[in-house]
Amino acid sequence: MIDVIDRKILGLLQENARLSNAELAEAVGLNASSVFERVKKLERKGIITGYVATVDAEKLGKPLMAFIRLTIESGPQQDAEAAQRRLVEAYLAEPDILECHDVAGEDCLIIKVRAAGPKELKGLHDRIRSLTRSSRSVTNIVLSTYKQSTRVEPRIEEEV
Repeated sequence: MIDVIDRKILGLLQENARLSNAELAEAVGLNASSVFERVKKLERKGIITGYVATVDAEKLGKPLMAFIRLTIESGPQQDAEAAQRRLVEAYLAEPDILECHDVAGEDCLIIKVRAAGPKELKGLHDRIRSLTRSSRSVTNIVLSTYKQSTRVEPRIEEEV
């Protein structure tokens, strides 16, 4: 369980992972060594899973973002599970696939991708479709993004 100070530390690090322990300590009212220990504890518990730099995809030549929804043909349960494992492994190796989600509902997978333009998106789409027997795919091209975040607010547990 995390406390109020851990929640503050997580919030600050999600805003700016480059904050020093001294800066975090000043913000939460502790000394730097206490903050260091708390951050290490959050890492050991797997709450903090890594630190990344966010980048501008357009400036890196990948302005087109799209979501591809796949419905995979069903077969025998064991075959379907093995096929999905192979599919996920292949998707993990594809650098232009940013996210891949197994979902409940009409679709089986929702895949977030980045591409330089329509031709590159078509090639990526063809590679994705070639990896599985999909009965249906729908591609939605993003026109504008109003909010994009990786921030997760911790659930606040009521103290008894």
